[in-house]
Amino acid sequence: MTVLPLFENIDGKTFLIIGGGNTAARKVGRLLQFTNRIIVIAEETDIKDVKVIRRPFEESDLDRADFVIAATDDRSLNRSIAAACRERRIPINVVDDPELCSFIFPSVVKRGDLTVGISTGGASPAYASLLRRTLEKNLPDHIGGILERMGALRKTVPARIPDQKRRAKCYKEILSELLVRDNNVGDDEIDGIVEKYQYNCE
Repeated sequence: MTVLPLFENIDGKTFLIIGGGNTAARKVGRLLQFTNRIIVIAEETDIKDVKVIRRPFEESDLDRADFVIAATDDRSLNRSIAAACRERRIPINVVDDPELCSFIFPSVVKRGDLTVGISTGGASPAYASLLRRTLEKNLPDHIGGILERMGALRKTVPARIPDQKRRAKCYKEILSELLVRDNNVGDDEIDGIVEKYQYNCE
């Protein structure tokens, strides 16, 4: 399977998960890092924190879905769900059946606005998981807060530093300070760096 990593805007999009077992629960847990627009359809399930419809799947359920995950223990049912999704051009992920998938779930590292997706194209999910754990251990403790501050600066600094090259140097210096000091940098210090590039041609 050849996969291209893409990051898609899922604001307002609904994920439909068919199946209520442990695999479905893991998918719900991963999706809740990004959205709460999740519907689970299963006759029996212990899944909580999302909308759950306790009954068998009906093809009309696809009317409410932007993405579908088939996670039942019935391979024949999963195949029929995949076929219906392809006919409707709805992205489909079928658990443990890559050839039926139009999208896959990478191993994900998420810290605030930082999202890293890791895939081995199905060759070794174990290595993808190992790499994810390695990345998690080596990320700065406050990377979420650092990125939040950098995002806020991107809304205000362009008006103060119109020149793109000087602005890029400014961002680089601020980011370096935030990373080295693990976000322990005052707003006045950051403003001082911005002023340096605002009024000097460094």
